[in-house]
Amino acid sequence: MRWQGIKVHVVAISMLVALAAFLGAQWLYTSLNFQQPLKKEMENNKQITDYQIKDDAGVYTIVVTLRETDDLRQTYSLINDRVQDIMGKRSFVIELADHRNDRLNDIYNEGQFAIHEAMVKGNFRDMSNSMSQYARANGVESKVYIDNDNIYWQMKDDAYFLYAVIPRRALPVNASERGASGA
Repeated sequence: MRWQGIKVHVVAISMLVALAAFLGAQWLYTSLNFQQPLKKEMENNKQITDYQIKDDAGVYTIVVTLRETDDLRQTYSLINDRVQDIMGKRSFVIELADHRNDRLNDIYNEGQFAIHEAMVKGNFRDMSNSMSQYARANGVESKVYIDNDNIYWQMKDDAYFLYAVIPRRALPVNASERGASGA
């Protein structure tokens, strides 16, 4: 079929071939540029027992299952630094999968009050003491760490363990600032 001297079927086939080549190149670039190195890093890390990589609208979620660790801050920081090196400017989130029970969940939920209070007031020492005392009172081992980016809380109850990494975000001073800045 011709339309003004142009073979329509040749143009359509050419466009399909070009689209397939573009999509293939995109897949190859993504796979070789960061997915394969990321998978290799996850598989070679002795602290990681399992992982999943999910792509949700350009934000990659990396779900990591860790072995028991003595220092969650150090373990998480090493994993985060390596993932950051591999991902470059791509957006990603690391989620930790752990082995928690109802008692650990209850203690964690109760500890949220101290965590959020500390992020507003800056009383991190009180937060750490409160969280550790509450956990010990319930017969659970607890360690709290903090750095410039996150608060780390790890708890152990016999064979169960909970790992929580809570980002320390800069909070607006009051609601009027939030409305004025558009955030």
